[in-house]
Amino acid sequence: MAHVLPDSIRCRLGYLLAKTHQRQLKLFEAHTHDLSVSGRQYATLLALEANAELRQSDLAEWLDLDRTTVTYLIDSLEERAWIERQRDPADRRAHIVRLTDAGTVALADIRPAAQAATQELLTPLDDDEQAQLRALLARLLP
Repeated sequence: MAHVLPDSIRCRLGYLLAKTHQRQLKLFEAHTHDLSVSGRQYATLLALEANAELRQSDLAEWLDLDRTTVTYLIDSLEERAWIERQRDPADRRAHIVRLTDAGTVALADIRPAAQAATQELLTPLDDDEQAQLRALLARLLP
């Protein structure tokens, strides 16, 4: 006997947002599989592309990740030579992270696959609906 998820769950905002996020992650993974990059790694590269350098702690805050997770994330990107990390001369306890030339090249390789994943997710919506969805979601964030 097949079980049906009741509308009382299926129509809840939290459920819809979570399932949409899960689908987006799966699509990102499928489109970037050959590039061996995670969504978190891509977000980190995007943040560093937009900023000449960032403190590792700021990156953790922006990505809403704990510092230990960001340390492992930075380690993985540093191993691929996509970023470089050094002590902050103004605060020896802090690390500064920068995108490398190899990271810029990697980002250029990843971007089309990431955009294709997003486009696949948003295919049911026309251009105006996509813009409206982005605008509404942005309004929900602090």
